[in-house]
Amino acid sequence: MRLPYGFTQSSTGEVDIDKQHADVVKLIYNRYLSGDSLGVIGELLFQQRISSPSEKPRWTRAAIDKLLSNSKYRAQIISFEQFIAVQFEKDKRTNLDYDRAGHSRKSNRYHSKNVLSGLLVCAECGANYRRITPSNGAVIWRCGNRVEHGKAICREALTIKEEDIIAYIRDTLKLEAFDPQAVKEAIESIAITKCGDYIIEGSKSQLAYSSCL
Repeated sequence: MRLPYGFTQSSTGEVDIDKQHADVVKLIYNRYLSGDSLGVIGELLFQQRISSPSEKPRWTRAAIDKLLSNSKYRAQIISFEQFIAVQFEKDKRTNLDYDRAGHSRKSNRYHSKNVLSGLLVCAECGANYRRITPSNGAVIWRCGNRVEHGKAICREALTIKEEDIIAYIRDTLKLEAFDPQAVKEAIESIAITKCGDYIIEGSKSQLAYSSCL
């Protein structure tokens, strides 16, 4: 079983804290609590040339979100109080929905499907997808650039139905029911291509390929 980022295993099999990576964990938690978004934190890490847990130059939003949710850091790398504060902040930020004009609004209830926030990425422009609830109640996801700028920045991004992407994830991960925790552990990002393919980037390897990239 792979150790979480920030930990290392000695030659004797003992699990120790990797100080260099632990400092990165602390940085991420501190910046998140100071108000930085996952995207801003990811850009900061890229500018500082800090590789992701999968040794890639850029951190995905999903990788940062997963790190912020990992209870193994509690009391070992960060304080219990700081971990709890981050969980409250995550709940507050996640419990936002978007109307058809792209304006944020507070949801009436927490949506477990919001685990998809930060996972869905437009393969055409790189923007994250946003969850939108039209008046008919059929939840959809749209490229953030298309929501904010129309076709000025991204001309070919597709709108997808939440039920379709959830069904695809369930089939790919062989889940009997949609499990947010299992999704977080298995998936770092899902790129949505202009021809409707989903490219799932897993924690260890690419799980699906697109024929139109």
